Amino acid sequence: MLKYVDLRETRDEGGSRQTGASLHDDGTIVVEGRDLGPAVEAFFGPGMTEYEWALSISPPGVEVLKMALACDDNVLTALRDQFSGDAAAKLQSFLDDNAVPYEFWSRAGE
Repeated sequence: MLKYVDLRETRDEGGSRQTGASLHDDGTIVVEGRDLGPAVEAFFGPGMTEYEWALSISPPGVEVLKMALACDDNVLTALRDQFSGDAAAKLQSFLDDNAVPYEFWSRAGE
């Protein structure tokens, strides 16, 4: 079974953005993102060039996510199919709109 998928990895004049999703042995899905560069600094202010975030979906939440994605088996494949590239930015709204419970963490720094 698939354990990790890249959802987004881009580089441009604004910096770099990376998002990936992993399935842990206990059934939890963790989606992690990292943005680096001038676009982060423009958003957060001088000296703040790195933004990291993660959201964690526990196994009961993964079941809700599977229903929302209309997938029976490999939820990571379904996430990749629906939220790759620029669409990765829409994942959190999708979770909220479909009442998928998750925990969120983020930090900005240098």
